[in-house]
Amino acid sequence: MPSSPGQLIFYAWTGSPWASKVVAYLAFRGIPYNLCEQPITLPRPDLASLGLKYRRIPVLAWGKDIYCDTSLIIAKLEQWISGMDYKAIGARDSTGKALEHLLEKWTDVAVFGPAAGAIPSSLELVQDPGFQKDREELWGRPWTKEEQDRLRPAGLASLRGNFDFLERLFGDGRKWVNGGDSPGLADIHSAWIFSWMLSLPNGLPEDFFSTRDYPKTRAWIKRYDDTLAAAQKAAPQPTKIKGPEALKKVTSADFVSQGDLQVEEDPTGLTFEQKVEMFPIDTGSKQRDAGKLVILKKSEMAISTKTQKGDAEVRIHYPRFNFSIGPPTTRADGNY
Repeated sequence: MPSSPGQLIFYAWTGSPWASKVVAYLAFRGIPYNLCEQPITLPRPDLASLGLKYRRIPVLAWGKDIYCDTSLIIAKLEQWISGMDYKAIGARDSTGKALEHLLEKWTDVAVFGPAAGAIPSSLELVQDPGFQKDREELWGRPWTKEEQDRLRPAGLASLRGNFDFLERLFGDGRKWVNGGDSPGLADIHSAWIFSWMLSLPNGLPEDFFSTRDYPKTRAWIKRYDDTLAAAQKAAPQPTKIKGPEALKKVTSADFVSQGDLQVEEDPTGLTFEQKVEMFPIDTGSKQRDAGKLVILKKSEMAISTKTQKGDAEVRIHYPRFNFSIGPPTTRADGNY
């Protein structure tokens, strides 16, 4: 059990849509954390120094445990940080929890792909050759102006269908996804990508996504943005730290996952401390973390490995959904 949320080190680049989910979660709950800002493209030496090959943002370090992917990061924060100490925003009933899970997967998988394709090619960042090259390596597809222009119409059409779904959801007059008087975890899981797209210049054009076409959905997104802004103002401001300081904090801390070490009987047949590699299967699959298997459960897996200098042990945690694990291949590189 972690001793203090103040040990949290959040690695993200400014403006990351994925990081915005965790930032919103921390703000709504008023949880303090350290922020180690990262470049928008590789290389990211701060993360490499931890011994991490995983290339996606965000990443959360808590003690010597390094958590990858927003789904696992938020799940662990929900598990570990009591609602007695910080505001609780997660559903308490089984139906509400199930809805949170479904909406998380809906936006992560069904919505984000078309949204990425709908990003306007007119954005200065999208026109940057360095960004294009980096995202081509991440996604395994071209990120040229021509490709974005080709993908955008279909992406916008798909997003309109998602807005239709939300308009029906809010058709009964509710203010928040799970009802109530304030935003909950279900709202974070649902709103982050639409809020981000609307923040981009011409991200969601008024011709198709206006308040006239989607009055309830646009009102909900505005409530979410306004409430989040107020929560961020009231919450403890993140303490900004540099990579070397973050590394020192990680390597001098204890493990927070000590009580979680377990390899359950699993269809993969993998065993405790077996050498394995792990990687995402949707994007960023070329970068693979390898080490000794120490956690394998239905929703989480983790390896023990070493920092880049090899002078400290760390544990790297991935979710199971949309990630692969197995014996190492020649593509994996790990310090065991």
